[in-house]
Amino acid sequence: MAFVLGAAVLLPLAAAGAVALLGPRTARIVGLGSTLLTGVLGVLLAAEVSLHGVQEVALGGFEAPLGIHLRADGLSAVFLALTALVSVVLSVFAATSKDTPGGFWPLWLGCLSGLNAVFVSGDLFNTYVGLELVGLTAVALVALGGRGAWGPALRYLFVAVLGSLLFLVGVGLLVSVTGTLDIAQTGAAMHQASAEQEAALLMAAGLMTVGMGLKVALVPMHAWLISAHSSAPSVVSPLLSGLVIKAALFVVLRVWLWVLPEAQLAEPLAWALGALGAVAVIGASMAALRQDRLKPLIAYSTVAQVGYWFLAFPLLVESTPGHDDVAPGAYSGIVALAVGHGVAKAGLFAAAGYLKSVYGTDEIAELHGAVRTHPIVVMSMGLSAVGLVGLPVSLGFAGKWQVATAAVEAEQWWMLLVIAVGTVLAAGYAVRGIAPLLMQQDPHAGDADLSSEDTDEGPTIKTSRNFTSVPGMAVLTLGSATIITGFAPTWLAEVLEVGAPW
Repeated sequence: MAFVLGAAVLLPLAAAGAVALLGPRTARIVGLGSTLLTGVLGVLLAAEVSLHGVQEVALGGFEAPLGIHLRADGLSAVFLALTALVSVVLSVFAATSKDTPGGFWPLWLGCLSGLNAVFVSGDLFNTYVGLELVGLTAVALVALGGRGAWGPALRYLFVAVLGSLLFLVGVGLLVSVTGTLDIAQTGAAMHQASAEQEAALLMAAGLMTVGMGLKVALVPMHAWLISAHSSAPSVVSPLLSGLVIKAALFVVLRVWLWVLPEAQLAEPLAWALGALGAVAVIGASMAALRQDRLKPLIAYSTVAQVGYWFLAFPLLVESTPGHDDVAPGAYSGIVALAVGHGVAKAGLFAAAGYLKSVYGTDEIAELHGAVRTHPIVVMSMGLSAVGLVGLPVSLGFAGKWQVATAAVEAEQWWMLLVIAVGTVLAAGYAVRGIAPLLMQQDPHAGDADLSSEDTDEGPTIKTSRNFTSVPGMAVLTLGSATIITGFAPTWLAEVLEVGAPW
């Protein structure tokens, strides 16, 4: 597995450099092929972790803390599998879409390399390098949306750089206390930290968490996400929401569960994160209900879903006697929610981009009755919405159930109320976005023919009833995966125990 660990990072990085020198057609073929191969490597690595435990390699034979240490445990395996699924399907979508902008493939492959680097890094500095690669390529991908996207891309750049800077300062504080960058060695050293060093450790934890909070768009640091995800090209928005923000969540979990000292030291910060998560769940959901366009609605729902992840953070440091299963249950629930969100949100954004390409707008009123001409795409949106709302037979439901169960164990009843209200609001904005598309009657033109509109399948919407169009089938694959992954919470919980910190 040593080869696979390195290849999962280096293959897409090398392909990004090669693709940048190729013509558009060849770049599309090489880019798609490289993504497919990288996805295979990610699946192989996830399977190896699931079957045989933690996989590690010291590049060049130099052990930590001197060398570059790659390590894949259960948390890595889950996010590698998510990245493999979403990246492969969306790369097929991008390769067959007429709206894929020039320059997409080298930037996307660089971003994919950064994602895998974050997931398999065994030390904090290389985690930072991976985050920087993800952030900078993601900003450039947003900027491919044209002049209207340059402002949001610039704001995203400021946020990405500031978040990375805060994280790096936190890493510097940790090194000053522990003398190492290796994640495992840092965690072990922190348990022997003196009382004088605890202030520096708490400051490091706060800086790193705030930095990742910026990148993941936790309320109130979320405004950049709405404009960036809404104005990005149709093939980029699903990648940003489905995968890119997951890198920051992964790092937060890695820092909190593998690096931080005793739970009591981080408890005040955990409760602050829980409160911000509750505000995000309710506030962003209400904002989504007021949107008249699909992409901003879906973007606000991302902010709301991020809230669920941080809502459960107080449970990660819960120290109630006799409730030793609270933290593992909350941890498993957070990851299940994140994975379910990644698949469902990638499907919703891809579908919204597809419809915007066909109709020239993502105004919900203008998409009224889209099911008549694009039944596959609208059905796929419904499947993805099942996971987004958290209905049964979805990972969203399994994640909420696990977080709710942990909250009951810890007697944190207010969390149950937030989850219940958030679920009702999520159902409301899902209906607001999808119900008009299901209407058979067009309020603007009655039964008037819509054949004057352009589609991906030809010059008229009537000819778009091709159920085998590749972009449409890619969207359907993500919608179906939202339901299929709902049968995987047991596997996910078992894999997360591989290399777990308890």
